[in-house]
Amino acid sequence: MAGERDNKWYRSWYLFLGAALLLSSALLYLLHYAVFRDVRHIFIYMLGDLAFMPVEVLLVTIIVHRLLEVREKRNRMEKMNMVIGAFFSEVGMDLLGYFLRFDSGQDKIRGYLVPGEEWDDADFRRAGREVEGYECSIGWREDLLEEMRGFLV
Repeated sequence: MAGERDNKWYRSWYLFLGAALLLSSALLYLLHYAVFRDVRHIFIYMLGDLAFMPVEVLLVTIIVHRLLEVREKRNRMEKMNMVIGAFFSEVGMDLLGYFLRFDSGQDKIRGYLVPGEEWDDADFRRAGREVEGYECSIGWREDLLEEMRGFLV
């Protein structure tokens, strides 16, 4: 168990990356010292870099957080579209047909809900306007409820 816990450090890529970045920073500071032999200059710039680090972390965190939010929202929308697509392919259209039968004024828009092969863009626009302005008048019918219950169960 202890050996497995010790190996987790090696498998953790971000710890390895952090160690590599710290090592490269130390090597670059050593190279700077070897070339210029000025420790004071190195510490002045190191202090300036450390002072700016919280601002860098803040900016990077906000940007990365925003990018992750956008990606997560896109993934959620894809999954939602898959669920909606599965719903309509399985039971959705039939269920909407049952709901339509509860509307006592369905005959007013029935012709706009079933497009014909000869329909053009103007027909689709007209149908959209008619359906958009339609006021539903839902009624209570026990026989349709029983029929819909049988369909759903």
